[in-house]
Amino acid sequence: MVEIGQVSLVIAALVAAYAALASFLGAGLRMTDLSTSGRYAAYSLPLLLAAPTVSLVNAFVGRDFSVRYVAENSNLAMPNAYTWVAMYAGNAGSLLFLALVLAVTSAIALRGLSRRMPHTTAYASGILMLALTFFMVIILGFANPLERLPITPADGQGINPLLVHFGMFIHPPVQMTGLVMVSVPFSIAMGAMMAGRGGRDEWVDQGRLWGMITWLVLTVGLMLGAWWAYTILGWGGYWAWDPVENSALMPWLAMTAFVHSIMVQKRRGMFRMWNIVLIITAFTLAQMGMFINRGGPVPSVHSFAQSSMGWLFLSFMTFTLLASLAAFWWRAGTLKSREGLDSILSRESVFLTQNVLFLAVALVTLWGTVFPIFSEAAQDETVTVGAPFFNRVNGPLILTLVVLMGVGPLLPWRRASRANVVNALKYPVAAGVAAAAVLMLLGIGRPVAVTAFSVCAMVVTGILSEWVRGTMSRRRSGEPTPLAFGRLLLRNRPRYGGYVVHLAIVMLAVGAIGSSFYSVQRDMVLRPGDTGNLDGYSFRYLGVEKTFFADRVEEVAELVVYSGGSRLGTMRPFRAFYPDFRIASTRGAIRSTPAEDFYIVPSEFDEDGRAVFRVLVNPLVWWMWASGPLLFVGVVFGLWPQRRPAAETLTARALAQAARA
Repeated sequence: MVEIGQVSLVIAALVAAYAALASFLGAGLRMTDLSTSGRYAAYSLPLLLAAPTVSLVNAFVGRDFSVRYVAENSNLAMPNAYTWVAMYAGNAGSLLFLALVLAVTSAIALRGLSRRMPHTTAYASGILMLALTFFMVIILGFANPLERLPITPADGQGINPLLVHFGMFIHPPVQMTGLVMVSVPFSIAMGAMMAGRGGRDEWVDQGRLWGMITWLVLTVGLMLGAWWAYTILGWGGYWAWDPVENSALMPWLAMTAFVHSIMVQKRRGMFRMWNIVLIITAFTLAQMGMFINRGGPVPSVHSFAQSSMGWLFLSFMTFTLLASLAAFWWRAGTLKSREGLDSILSRESVFLTQNVLFLAVALVTLWGTVFPIFSEAAQDETVTVGAPFFNRVNGPLILTLVVLMGVGPLLPWRRASRANVVNALKYPVAAGVAAAAVLMLLGIGRPVAVTAFSVCAMVVTGILSEWVRGTMSRRRSGEPTPLAFGRLLLRNRPRYGGYVVHLAIVMLAVGAIGSSFYSVQRDMVLRPGDTGNLDGYSFRYLGVEKTFFADRVEEVAELVVYSGGSRLGTMRPFRAFYPDFRIASTRGAIRSTPAEDFYIVPSEFDEDGRAVFRVLVNPLVWWMWASGPLLFVGVVFGLWPQRRPAAETLTARALAQAARA
């Protein structure tokens, strides 16, 4: 089975290289048959890369330690359930996964492009296949997951203990998928530009579709990563501005700017050059994320696939950036927008300001992430940038973005009068002021927190007022209220799907604000029978149950928790120590409600019976996790195909036939 996978890897590399070359030559020489041949070669790659993937999974399941990667990332004590996690626990397996994802998404995207944008497809295919060829060269030359060992060991080294968690079944593959999927909207935009059709806006629908899908995958990956950090790393938080976290956040910020800005291009034919710059930036930052993860240039608390291959990713990133900028300069004349910005008081102006702020946050994050590299080069000393820097600099920028998120959709296109602005913002601003007053009456007096919560109230009120206004307008035409509301949503899915996403972002912000400003934490040393107290909670430590395994020692503490005199139940935080790795893996016991989380995690168990616990009360964290499903629903609703009325369809067909004539 392993040999079949090896052969398939070599064939896949050759086919990917041929697909890239045939696509570019066919496009440049206008040889349709050649470019079509390259596209069909791309269609074969998912199957060719599925073979080595299945071979590697089979080797893990069968504990075939003759395969170097299997021996380095599993052992006899590892449960079969973690075979999938072990596959991308290191560099070689994760690169194979990335190549498979890129092949599958490329085939799907090219299939759709070939029907809708035949002039662009060849260039897009060449770009995607060039990226895939790069991955294949790395896999075959530097990180082959199916490489055999000269001597088969009796047992493997085992999986990284921090990866033994349910979240690892989803978070790493989703995050890696999001990073590599940035290639798809990038190839669509660059393909249209290289074909000289960037100014026709025919690529916008496909660019928006794949841009939104990529953004959603990146968002889900980031949220799953935060949840994993919250439940297993044992520090009570979910975001620490760690380099690996930042490596996914930066392209997410650029993609967020892109999916907003491309709507302006679709609506008004504006921001054509700007959108190309945004997608080039997103693609470059996605590659920077892979460089940070693979090359290990900066210290990280959870970088599991470091290697000495960083220079390869950095070189490819530099090449693609320079090539993209050269293509942009070459075709800049075809990207002139047909309209300009009419007024500062307009929806377009707000979107542009948002874009600049998104990029500002990304650049601040990039600087803080790579600063240790420059400090080491200049002073021969690694100086890391901590969370206080990011919070202090990015915090005001992010809060301004939330404000604009609430203001932008309320303003009209082109130009708004002062009366329009006052009428649109009177209820949201009133709600924000009322929220501030209520919070201060409740004793919540931190100015920054009160301001942030008030902004969230303003955004929610603005969204609800739009829904109410639209529903009442339809109701005046005779429709019952439920029917009017339903038809309002269905008739403009992109707009109202975006509103649902904005509501989810507000929920996320509420959770982040509450837990950041009002979290309470204390470390306690308890013996069996001792009682502790924190912020209205009391808990009694009953004891610890210790279990020995071949590769670890597991200790599960038992505590009874009370609040306000009522017994809430028993909580069992967990700690496992892996002697071979010299790593302790913890899982906090969490009682979560919409108001707050009671979180307790063990730090240490002594032989004399004492135990060290970190106890936290984290307000409003529940809203962060609840925002995820709502955000997913909003994106899917906004992207769901909308059936046009028969008359509209006939008119569109007539216009298309007239254009062809």
